[in-house]
Amino acid sequence: MLYLCLLVLCLFSPMANAQAGLFNKTDKNAALHIPWENKGVSWEFVQKNWGMWNIYAVKVDGQYISGTSGTDWEYVYFAKPDDGDQLAWMGGNHGNESLKTIEFLVDGNPVGNGNHKIEQNLVIIETSDLVYPEGKRVVGSVVRKYVIDLKEPNRFDFSQQTTWHSNMLVDRAFVCMLPILKKHGRHLEMGDLKDSFADNTRTDGRKGYQKVIEVLLYGDAGWGMIAGIDSLDVVDNYLLTDGGAYIWDLSVPEVKLYYPRIIRQGLIPLSANTIWEGNSYYIVLPVEK
Repeated sequence: MLYLCLLVLCLFSPMANAQAGLFNKTDKNAALHIPWENKGVSWEFVQKNWGMWNIYAVKVDGQYISGTSGTDWEYVYFAKPDDGDQLAWMGGNHGNESLKTIEFLVDGNPVGNGNHKIEQNLVIIETSDLVYPEGKRVVGSVVRKYVIDLKEPNRFDFSQQTTWHSNMLVDRAFVCMLPILKKHGRHLEMGDLKDSFADNTRTDGRKGYQKVIEVLLYGDAGWGMIAGIDSLDVVDNYLLTDGGAYIWDLSVPEVKLYYPRIIRQGLIPLSANTIWEGNSYYIVLPVEK
């Protein structure tokens, strides 16, 4: 993790002053635009057809850095109650999640649709139910919190608490993800591992499998992103995975980073009232070409 800290200190100009940003919200989209690096950084959100508001993408100087396929960032689970018939995806881009409440706070004040000047921070607090499709059964609930501070406009923090209400069998659980365009993320640094994906082609392969809490992805166009989790506790020390965090070459233009909590270990039982919680973060940074 030290190399990432040193990289950030070397490459960042002095911390951006807290110039006012602009938060724009409509019925289906929201974006926070903040001056940064003599350009600007924009964090975008979108409301899905089933009502949830999810992270959509990040731009620098009007150009997308992250992927724009609308795939998951926050979390997603593939599971069923122990008396259910079929496994189902719940959360993220897969639906089977129902919005309960959402609040957009600009400098601590709730806001609705429109343009809002922002001088300190944007906080979004969202609560939901995880709905198993057989019988529309609520099997869990989630509290999400998103924070962007204008003192660090290139950083985005997310936290979540998932409470399971039923005894569950879990096949896969991911707690932090990052889709990123290959032009800005085809090279990876993950612990001591350095590797790359081919540009302009899809291999469907996966690389990494390291027990890390931070990953640097960067491309050939001068930008990259760090995505991380606050501790190994968030992923149960990767004990229920096949090795650790990994990156999937999922399409011609994008790769995607995954932090798994459970994967490829059979059906893992969870007791009702089990609580999963953790913090993740995303940092955009300039890198040398």
